[in-house]
Amino acid sequence: MNREHYFEDGRWHHTWHQSDLKTLDMCPERARLMWSGAVQDVEGDAAVLGTACHNAVEQLIKPLYPGATPVHTEGSHFELHEAFGHHLDDLVPTITHWNSYKSKADLFKLGTIKLDSWYEQVYPLLRPVEVEVGFDKVLFEDDERVVRMTGRPDLIDDGLGLVDWKFPKRDYTREKWQYERWDPQSTTYCWALGFTEMTFYVMYGADGGVASMTIERGEQDFQFLRRKVEAASRLVEQSSLKVWPLNDAGWWCSEKWAPCWSVCKGSTAASEDANG
Repeated sequence: MNREHYFEDGRWHHTWHQSDLKTLDMCPERARLMWSGAVQDVEGDAAVLGTACHNAVEQLIKPLYPGATPVHTEGSHFELHEAFGHHLDDLVPTITHWNSYKSKADLFKLGTIKLDSWYEQVYPLLRPVEVEVGFDKVLFEDDERVVRMTGRPDLIDDGLGLVDWKFPKRDYTREKWQYERWDPQSTTYCWALGFTEMTFYVMYGADGGVASMTIERGEQDFQFLRRKVEAASRLVEQSSLKVWPLNDAGWWCSEKWAPCWSVCKGSTAASEDANG
């Protein structure tokens, strides 16, 4: 299908990221259209804001030696915001859909508030060991396929363990029960890196809110991850299928959020027996 899923030397080779599993959960056909290159994913303003904040945080804490406790200084605060401004300048031109905010100025204002909250309430807690260090690990292999998982955690901390930050509009921790039941990020990262829990720090809203939640993971979760990814891999291997299952049960199936809307639910063309 693409460079992440291909057949070579008598076996399929699959490389999955936790975000791929989320895309597949949203709608298998949407995932197929995106992965095959038939449609291009959109770059939203909220995603760009989150990426710019992540990049600025990474730039600030990455130079710290392992286990060091960050110290508040006028220089470090300035460095954080300067990095954010530079990353925002680079990323704003990539935005294809302005869904949540009105302008670059709005993004800068809100990002500054979120980063100030992170700097005051989260930064002092950290003792970074590894920052944005990726993994590429075999989940399983058999006679038919080799399946790998990849990822890049925000932080491995000497005291907090496995850490991720998010910079959304709303407080994700209010939906902790959903993360506990089916979040693939915490499951994948804990399995790959040998942790039993992952902590999320959420800098949300326009008023500088900060919340956190810790999600526990164990062998039952890891075994289900394997079954889930094996099922997804087998679906990809059915390359003769011209259409995968459709799912319109969610906010993402709309003209505003679905990159494939015009060729799927938004289309008035007559249906064909695509898999016949």
